[in-house]
Amino acid sequence: MLAILFVVGVGIVSKMEESQVIPRSFTQYVTSGQDFIVMKKWVASFFDQPQDEWVTVNYEERALGLYESIQPFAEGAIVSYSQPIAVEAESSGLVIFTGITRKTGKTMTVLYDDGDEVTYGFVGSFSKLPYTSVKRGDTLALLDEETMFLMVKRDGEHLDASVLPAYLSGTAE
Repeated sequence: MLAILFVVGVGIVSKMEESQVIPRSFTQYVTSGQDFIVMKKWVASFFDQPQDEWVTVNYEERALGLYESIQPFAEGAIVSYSQPIAVEAESSGLVIFTGITRKTGKTMTVLYDDGDEVTYGFVGSFSKLPYTSVKRGDTLALLDEETMFLMVKRDGEHLDASVLPAYLSGTAE
């Protein structure tokens, strides 16, 4: 209910800015990716969910780390696999885009809580809708083919394709 009121409030303020009833721009404060993370954490604080609790898990290599080759493409890379895989969330975050683009076909972008913005392209089917919260290990999409486009944006800069193998293995800093 709170989220609905917030969205309606932002919409009203946006319309008032367009008609110049409000001289200052307030919507710029709630339309960037980092603001989504802040708002998500703020809303989550209302629910009694401990954030820093340690959970013991069994380690198993993630499917994204089992690639065969990586080739630079656009501002990311094409990652090849020996078979179609499920694309899983790296950590907690928010799906900020699902759709079709000219360069990468069916594409999904996730803004993770650590600030990384990761785009997965050439996916076969989506498992999450836009503005859906995700946790580590959640299935985001399924690949129909054995290739995927991957682009990682960290601190406003795209990671070079040469760094992506470390990112996929979970060792990139």
